[in-house]
Amino acid sequence: MNDRRINSVVVYSPYQWEHALMTLRITRPLQQAGIELLRGNHYMDIHPEYVSQADAVLLQREFPENLEVYEKILTRARAEHKPVIYEIDDLLFELPESHIDYPTHYYSPALFAMLRAVIEADLVTTSTTPLQEYLKAFNPHTVLLPNYLDDQLWRLRNQEEFSRQKVNGNSLVVIGYMGTNTHQPDLDTIAPLLVRLLERYGERLRLRFWSAEPPGVLRSHPQVEWNPIKIDSYAEFAAYFSDQRCDLFVAPLIDSQFNRGKSAIKFLEYSALGIPGVYSRTAPYQAVIQDGHNGFLAATEEEWEQCLVELIES
Repeated sequence: MNDRRINSVVVYSPYQWEHALMTLRITRPLQQAGIELLRGNHYMDIHPEYVSQADAVLLQREFPENLEVYEKILTRARAEHKPVIYEIDDLLFELPESHIDYPTHYYSPALFAMLRAVIEADLVTTSTTPLQEYLKAFNPHTVLLPNYLDDQLWRLRNQEEFSRQKVNGNSLVVIGYMGTNTHQPDLDTIAPLLVRLLERYGERLRLRFWSAEPPGVLRSHPQVEWNPIKIDSYAEFAAYFSDQRCDLFVAPLIDSQFNRGKSAIKFLEYSALGIPGVYSRTAPYQAVIQDGHNGFLAATEEEWEQCLVELIES
């Protein structure tokens, strides 16, 4: 890419404008930078001619799957000397068999087109160092654009705003988890431990899940709550989640090549609530957490139990 100032970008994405991946990776960062955004498509209502109205073109994730449309956009951008940016924040080329989308081969038809977009882009942006290193093998012009929280969407709090509820004179401790159903395999890794903690602490302990359904061994437990929220707008989700309460969070994550490419967005969102958490000792969290200072890291079941017990009894 050259050094000219980019004042406007036309965006082509498979997601709604309000989707989390759009908000975190594209719309809010560019708006904060004072860059005008043009909406190049609304699902399959696609306008390649909008390339002419912007200084640069941005394509996100699996959008290039429609090769005919992708080639029209690319051809117009090249003819008009508009730089093309490709944005991806997951290592979809290495989707594990345990992923919820693997059995349906949801991303398979798009992988060739996505790789082609990586190779042909003038610039590739991604969210983590492992992703950057992986993609650099295909395009040396791959840069790191970390995920941040927009403080206009999140009301940052501290733990002093909360006081624990009481149950028969004892403090009630609520362990929370927020995430999509793509993380079911991750939750399953600590489910047996959570069952044991419920047995150990009895009515003093509650588990609260947002979005992701609790693992099977926990679903019918009377001390387990499930809030199957479905909020399409990330701004609305941030407003909703900012008002939720618990005493500590968990963030299990299986150590795999795919997961090592993930970012620590869950740590950012949990921490925005001023609530401590225990996180898997994997690359995304090791990059931002100082163990015992701004969070706890655990790899083995024994470490998970030690950290959770310490927080429950603190």
